Amino acid sequence: MSNEKSTEYIEELVVKINKLNREDQAIWGKMNVSEMMHHCSKFIDLYLGEIPLPKWYKIFGVSIGKLFLWYVSKLDPSKTPRNLRTDKRIMVNDKSFDFEEQRSLLLRKIKGLSKLSGTINHPIYGKMSSDKIIFLIWHHTSHHLCQFGVDQNQ
Repeated sequence: MSNEKSTEYIEELVVKINKLNREDQAIWGKMNVSEMMHHCSKFIDLYLGEIPLPKWYKIFGVSIGKLFLWYVSKLDPSKTPRNLRTDKRIMVNDKSFDFEEQRSLLLRKIKGLSKLSGTINHPIYGKMSSDKIIFLIWHHTSHHLCQFGVDQNQ
């Protein structure tokens, strides 16, 4: 990892994920807290290229998608539009996920981001720095933590 800010993003997420509890209710959206953590774990998998995507995703992502990234990255995660369409590969619809298992999985994936460095070939947006990937994962995960009342600025 090349950026001190990336380390801060990872540490911030770990602290905030540890504030969640199984009784937390969503302020908006349909997922419960365990589903949200599973969704965020799948999002990390997608961003690291561990979930196969059709070729047209990259064509779209490299052209028009970078404009979307620019727009979203300028927003505070709590201000990111809610209920955006979710790709079926990371859509979650299973209320039976175990809270502690999902938290452990998400924390492991978040902490694993510290091993990223250099340029990553993002499966949708093409070549990106590891710091940009970490920022986007932080942004997405922070957005969902806000969904469950874990304030962006706590």
